Amino acid sequence: MRKSHKLAFLIAAAAILAFPLALAQAASAPTARTASATNVAATSATLRGTVNPNGEQTNYAFDWGTSTSYGQQTPATSAGSGTSAKDVSSALSGLSPGVTYHFRVTATNASGTAVGSDQTFTTHPAPNVATGGATSVSSSSAVVNGVVNPQGHRTTYFFQYGTSPSYGVQTTPGGAGSGTNNVAVHSTLTGLAPGTLYHYRLVAQNSGGTSTGSDATFTTTSSPTQSHVAFMGRMGFVSPGGIIGVEAGCFGGQTNCGGHVSMTRNGIVVGQRNFNIAPNSGGFQNLGLSAQGKQMLKNNRPFHLLAVTVTVTTDSGQRIQQVMRLARWVWH
Repeated sequence: MRKSHKLAFLIAAAAILAFPLALAQAASAPTARTASATNVAATSATLRGTVNPNGEQTNYAFDWGTSTSYGQQTPATSAGSGTSAKDVSSALSGLSPGVTYHFRVTATNASGTAVGSDQTFTTHPAPNVATGGATSVSSSSAVVNGVVNPQGHRTTYFFQYGTSPSYGVQTTPGGAGSGTNNVAVHSTLTGLAPGTLYHYRLVAQNSGGTSTGSDATFTTTSSPTQSHVAFMGRMGFVSPGGIIGVEAGCFGGQTNCGGHVSMTRNGIVVGQRNFNIAPNSGGFQNLGLSAQGKQMLKNNRPFHLLAVTVTVTTDSGQRIQQVMRLARWVWH
């Protein structure tokens, strides 16, 4: 064999022997890096990282759990066999609100396994709520109170209420903000039935979930008994100052007696006034004599008293009419 041919043969043989070594050097264990979690909510999050297969078919997964012991792993997923870093991710669900979770990415191929650094995220917490007492309780309304801590996330609240712990009615939602301190909240309940026991509780919602306060109760007051008015006496004296005193009383209930009283003769107003009498009380209602009334009383003599019609109309719809006879003191 000529010398030149022998040299060429030796070079080719060396290249053939070196080829497997070059292939071995071209493929190696993957590299992996854990990135921050995204889309964190109350019960879900997306785990992220990057994986470089380094030229060999590679699978990745995320280890995760409530400590650096992890304990759970996402399903293995292919990262391919490329030679550059690739973004990888995996979605978690069914998490607990307000809990800190640890996670890391792992990548494996025939040449080995790479493990990313530990990262953490905290799921959004549900708001804290406490049902408070009821105030301003009347026969048909009440103000219900409570406290909400939004736990740093935008929070709304409402009250559920009804005549049993099943409630059945709720108030219009209100905003409690997104702070981290307790916020006092309240709602006014109207249209309630008198003398009735009501149950209620506070409910608050944010991206971390829904929280309910404990059940509380109040009882509306009974409806007040309606009073009625009575105007007494069939004879009235007109003072020298032109004042007519008519005795009236408010009886039989817990409400004031309010309304209007007038004296007329032949359709002409002799005197009138509005009145408001406390329940179970009474006294004289003084009416100022009109100019026409004074003229009518000028010829007033004993046994020839001026007859007038007294008309009483109350705010509650009661109406009374009776005839009174007016006598005058000496006046000019």
